Amino acid sequence: MVNGTAPVAEKTRHRVLKAIEELDYTPNVLARGLITKRSGGIGVIVNDLTSPFFGSILDGIEAEVEAQGMHMIVASGHADAKRESKAIHFLRQRLPDAMIIQVDGTSDPELLELAAHKIPTIVFGRHITELGERCIYLDNEQGGFLATQHLIDCGHSRIGHIAGPLTIADSRARLQGYRRALEGAGTPYNRGWVIEADYLEAGGYRATRHLLERTCDLSAIFCSNDQMAAGALQALREAGIRVPEDVSIIGYDDIPLARYLYPSLTTIRQPLFEMGRAVAEIAFKALAGKRAEVRHKFEPELIERESVQCPE
Repeated sequence: MVNGTAPVAEKTRHRVLKAIEELDYTPNVLARGLITKRSGGIGVIVNDLTSPFFGSILDGIEAEVEAQGMHMIVASGHADAKRESKAIHFLRQRLPDAMIIQVDGTSDPELLELAAHKIPTIVFGRHITELGERCIYLDNEQGGFLATQHLIDCGHSRIGHIAGPLTIADSRARLQGYRRALEGAGTPYNRGWVIEADYLEAGGYRATRHLLERTCDLSAIFCSNDQMAAGALQALREAGIRVPEDVSIIGYDDIPLARYLYPSLTTIRQPLFEMGRAVAEIAFKALAGKRAEVRHKFEPELIERESVQCPE
C-alpha cells in the first residue's frame, strides 16, 4: 500500500500515511532490494576520496547517476589490494545495481572473476582485453610523451621526471612516454633524473629537493600529476629557483588547482568529468542489457599556461 501498488480504501490509506509521518518511518531499502534485486544505487570504488583528481571523476559519475534517478555508494581502496578487497566486499553487501571500479592493487584475473558475477562491473582507468567494452581508460603513455615532447620542442634537453608510485600502471606508462620522447630526441635516458614519489603535494616537494641535491643542471621537470607539480613549485621557490625562467614545470591531469597556481601550470589534461559520465553510461546500458555507444579510450591533451618557457 505504501508504494501505491495495492488497492485500499481512501480512509485507510490516509490513516496509514498519517502513522508513517508521525513515526518518521523510512523504508528498508536493503530488505526491499533482497526482494526486487535492485537497490537504486551504483557502487563506486576509487583510490582516494580526498583527491581533486578523483573528485572530478566522481562528479562525472554522479551527474549521470542522478540523471537516472539513482544514487552512488562510494568507497576507497587506496591502491592497496587488501583495502580494495574490503571495499569491494562492502559494496557487494549493499546490493548495488552495478559497480564502477577504479583499483590499482587488484589484479586483472581478480577483476575478471568479479565481472563474472551477476552485478555488472565496469572498470575505470584500466584496459582489460577480456572485458572489452566495460573499460574506460586514458592513453597514459601518450600523455607522458606529450608532456616531455612539449619541453623538448621548447628547447629543453635536461628534463627531470617526478614519477608516481611505479607499482601503479599509470605511473609506469607516463614514465615510458617520458623515455620514448627523450630517446626520440636523441637524449639518453638518465635514471638519476627520475624520482619516484606518491602523487601528493608533499611527495612532489620532497622529490624536487632530492633532484636538486642530485643535480643543479636540469632545465625542466615533468611531474606525473598536478598535485606533485604544486609541491615542486614550492620546493623550487624555497631554493631561489625561478619558474619558468630557470626551470620549467609541466604537470598532468589539469585539476582545477592547476590554473590557479603561480605561475599557472602547463599540464596534460585528462577529461575526467567526461570519462566519469561515460563509465556511468556503460553501467546503465549494461543494466538494460545494451551496448553503450561511448568512447572507451580517451586521449590526453596538452594545456599550455605559464610554467614552461624556452631556456635562456
